Amino acid sequence: MVSMIGLAAAGLTTFSFMPQMVRTYRTKSMGDVSRYLMGMFATGTALWMAYSIFKGDLVIIGANATATAFNLILLHMKVEYRTKSAKVV
Repeated sequence: MVSMIGLAAAGLTTFSFMPQMVRTYRTKSMGDVSRYLMGMFATGTALWMAYSIFKGDLVIIGANATATAFNLILLHMKVEYRTKSAKVV
């Protein structure tokens, strides 16, 4: 039961930014999303990943590696689309 709770938590937090990634890709705009939020979240998940590597917890390593990657992609989109006008698709 505890493992299922951990897997559910890892899945939800890992994929929580997926809707924002899809929206950003479609609109090419992230004007309403704070780069500080994304930077802090990416740093936090990277630190969680480092912690889980020391602890040897593969579920948390995988979840935070994926979440960090997603947030770095969003941060890249934020920089990439900052000078381009919004285009709703």
